[in-house]
Amino acid sequence: MAITRKIFSSLLFFAAFLFVGLMTVKNAQSQELNEKEKVEVRELVRETILKQPEIILEALQLLELKKQAATKQRGEDVLATQAKDIFLHPDDPVGGNPNGDVTLVEFFDYRCGYCKRVHDIVLKLVKEDGNIRYVYKEFPILGPESIFAAKAALASTYQDKYTEFSDLLMRNRGQYTKEKVFKIAETVELDIPQLEQDMTKYDGAINTIFQRNYALAQQLDITGTPGFIIGNTIIRGAAGFDRLKAAVNNARALQKKEK
Repeated sequence: MAITRKIFSSLLFFAAFLFVGLMTVKNAQSQELNEKEKVEVRELVRETILKQPEIILEALQLLELKKQAATKQRGEDVLATQAKDIFLHPDDPVGGNPNGDVTLVEFFDYRCGYCKRVHDIVLKLVKEDGNIRYVYKEFPILGPESIFAAKAALASTYQDKYTEFSDLLMRNRGQYTKEKVFKIAETVELDIPQLEQDMTKYDGAINTIFQRNYALAQQLDITGTPGFIIGNTIIRGAAGFDRLKAAVNNARALQKKEK
């Protein structure tokens, strides 16, 4: 179905191209296309596609390149205008080296299988490098259990247990029921009554964090998890150690160049 829609869009694009060309000629003569001429345009499109079917692929490639360029430009604009909220918002938990020279931002969901797979890779990079600020962007998009786990994680910041608790939540395999989440919380010595109280007391503030992260992700074209921001590099989806490390190195190189 997706391919069919792409082909259909491409045909419309090509038809529009021919139509505009003919309209330009007719406008030069101060006339409009009549019904007969419109039929001729459609027939011309059909004959051209039958004779040169490769134009469909070319049109698809052109549209994809334009889409990628537009996405890249939007990302650069958001990084420039929303840098504080992305990298330095005081409500975001921070791991790694708080004074690191490069910031790695991750949008994640505890129920996301890809996030779980990349989790140890991220921690390995942060530990081996030693100079990376790791900003956690809670981005619960996979249902009520994701939201509950993320709320519990953010509430744990009031007991200074976020990084430990978040790590174990990410390593959990299975459901994220209230009972399961609180059982995990007990393993890092969180005070459960206090955690429940803070989840209620700070519910508004926590929801504000979620809404801000949802908005940022939308602006950055991050539609799934995980999503990473490192310097001016946006990585949508899971990434291996080498790719993340290269982004960190590029960020440092750019910083040196700008000094």
